Amino acid sequence: MRKTFDAELLELNESLTIMARVAQDAIDVVTASLSSGDESTARAAIEMTGSMDQMERDIENRCLQLLLRQQPVARDLRAISAAMKMVTDLQRIGDQCANIAEISLLLSKQGAVKVPQDIGVMSCKAGLMLRQAIGAYTGRDLESAHAVINLDDEVDELFRQIKGELIEEVAENKDEADRSIDFIIIAKYLERVADHAVNIAQWAIFCVTGAL
Repeated sequence: MRKTFDAELLELNESLTIMARVAQDAIDVVTASLSSGDESTARAAIEMTGSMDQMERDIENRCLQLLLRQQPVARDLRAISAAMKMVTDLQRIGDQCANIAEISLLLSKQGAVKVPQDIGVMSCKAGLMLRQAIGAYTGRDLESAHAVINLDDEVDELFRQIKGELIEEVAENKDEADRSIDFIIIAKYLERVADHAVNIAQWAIFCVTGAL
């Protein structure tokens, strides 16, 4: 009985890892669409995030079946309840990527657009945080989880820098105001992606320690 339960927990971890990989790919693809101005790339990102809806439902159902069919001990209950929370954060990351892709589609109609360099840096850091956060959960790795939380300060600082620079650009050139505001919104979405990665890392910590 325990072996069956452990095997199902491993399958749950694998499902979460697959969903996280899709989210990571969506971050990369939507960032690439900003740089290239390619509509098809932006639409590909939207399609990727759409596939995460079914993943969310499947993982939630798997969690509920584990709770109903098995008799999980305390550490198992923590892992399953954390997974149910984490899948929501992963779905939210997909939503943020879809929102960025929608803006990217609008920007692509404006011709060549110069993307602030720190947008790419934010995207890389947010993707790294997500990858480490999921790894922290599946590996029950407290050190990696805390590293994710610490990285969030760097993302927050990048957002403040981007926002400050773009506000200055608006003041100097009002003709570029709409585009600058679009990039501020994109940076805010990336900051939220990082926040969701922090949430996942915190749930990874909860799995090990039982403390929120």
